[in-house]
Amino acid sequence: MAFGSSVRATGAAAGVLLAAGLLFSTSRRQAASDQSNQLQKAASTLSYANPMRTQARDSTFAVKHYDLNLDIDPAKRRVSGRSTLEILVTSRELHTLSLNMADNLTANSVQLENKQLQLVHRDNRLNITLERPYHDGSRFQIVINYGITQGGDGLVFDEHDSVPMVYTYGLPFTAQQWFPCKDSPDDKADSADIAITVPTPLVAVSNGRLVRTRTNSEGTTTFYWQVRYPIYPDVISIAVTNYATFTLPYHYGQSQVMPMAFYVYPEDLEKARQQFVVLPEIMKYYVSTFGEYPFIKEKYGVAEFAKRSFREHQTLSSFAANLITTGHENDWILAHELAHQWFGNCISVKNWSHIWLNEGFANYSYALWKEDTEGKEAYLNLMRSWDKDEFDGPVFIKDPTNKNALFSETTFQKGAWVLHMLRHVIGDEAFFNALRSYVKTYAYKSAITEDFELVCEKEYGRPLNWFFKEWVYGVNRPFYQYAWQMKAGVNRSVVELTINQSRSDPAAFEMPIDVVINTEKGENKFVAWQKFTSQNFQFSVEGVPKQVELDPEGWILKKVRQAESLTVRASE
Repeated sequence: MAFGSSVRATGAAAGVLLAAGLLFSTSRRQAASDQSNQLQKAASTLSYANPMRTQARDSTFAVKHYDLNLDIDPAKRRVSGRSTLEILVTSRELHTLSLNMADNLTANSVQLENKQLQLVHRDNRLNITLERPYHDGSRFQIVINYGITQGGDGLVFDEHDSVPMVYTYGLPFTAQQWFPCKDSPDDKADSADIAITVPTPLVAVSNGRLVRTRTNSEGTTTFYWQVRYPIYPDVISIAVTNYATFTLPYHYGQSQVMPMAFYVYPEDLEKARQQFVVLPEIMKYYVSTFGEYPFIKEKYGVAEFAKRSFREHQTLSSFAANLITTGHENDWILAHELAHQWFGNCISVKNWSHIWLNEGFANYSYALWKEDTEGKEAYLNLMRSWDKDEFDGPVFIKDPTNKNALFSETTFQKGAWVLHMLRHVIGDEAFFNALRSYVKTYAYKSAITEDFELVCEKEYGRPLNWFFKEWVYGVNRPFYQYAWQMKAGVNRSVVELTINQSRSDPAAFEMPIDVVINTEKGENKFVAWQKFTSQNFQFSVEGVPKQVELDPEGWILKKVRQAESLTVRASE
């Protein structure tokens, strides 16, 4: 479709909103392979300003509001920006303000109370000398005028069908590549305003609600978006092209409706209508499981973009053009990205080392929805497909600058397995209560693994540090070898079961292991709680035992082998 011919299709787009994405295959192993490929592609596209030098962990101030004004010229691949930041001083005295601002941006001027301030911009930092000290609790607004003449992953100039396409891609430490900010997931502003001026008839979409548009005399249109929920820089997003739009309703309360709005290329409109129809049903399930959609007064939206990837920007997930089909093979992406609105946006991590709280939770949310729609066996099959025999490193990422570790099978798939195993350890009632309590406790805040652990312990009523130590901070998995023998009685038999663990890190995984004993009378289920490298258990059953299985449903990430006989080793 020619650029000029799409004007009428996109003109109504201005007031609508948008939704998000992920992917699934009918084959269990193919599903895991497809997801792994998607993760590798996403990781390979990352580029960082060195976060060791640029991540603003300055506790002397907080940014309470971002007011971003962007004038985008796609033809010249240039952006003129003005950012107004409301600063709250959190230290005794503040003399210098240090913000993240990547070197691909050009700082033109900084103003405070209509006065020009001295600035130094180098090594991805904007250091501003204040004319006087500001004291704890005081607030001020600083205005930064800047330009972008070369992109990065933060803001990208592209096209589709010969039509300009401009988008942001909010991975860790990339917000600073298109606006000055305090680029840390635990520094949430209370609100944001985003004004985007683009050539008519392009449409500019962003977070929150579209409150108005303005037609300008120079052949441009300005779109004003308003965010009134807490938000951190990396999930602020813009996307610009000749969007066509449609909406689907999400009904809540007695008679209220929130629009789920979709911004897609005109040539993909009919495909997207067929594909995205599943999202209201996923939303209903998530709300019943986690609590109400956290941005209910704004929207949930999806914006198609040119990058072969996907990203969970707050209220406006980005979804690759190549993922839009007429089918539902990418439903896992849609479900994953929607789940991030709770886990990643509403609750952000305090630092990226705990990214499994975002990615593992989003993956597992899809698994829960699959269980709800297709049954327990489909859920268990999906979890088995995510078992990658060996995972690299712990779920907790010690080095948050390691892009491959942040977005990997370990954080996505093993992260989901951690929740799968935790559910079985503490039981469904405590587990689902913990999920809802975690969302309620940390809504619009930031959390780390220990925060989630404490919520789970409160619902479970017992300590869980042993579980998180071995599954989040540890590596490897248990390798169970077991053997059994029978002592027959008159009407009952006693099964003596020996379970040994091969040497691993830790020396022994502590886990409750389901034991299923089949006799001619039927199936008998027990739990063997193993804490040591070698233990012996006895179970009484009716009838003569024919078969003994360990964890046949697959609730533990493990290897298992039955032996003819075993000797109980001295425990370490």
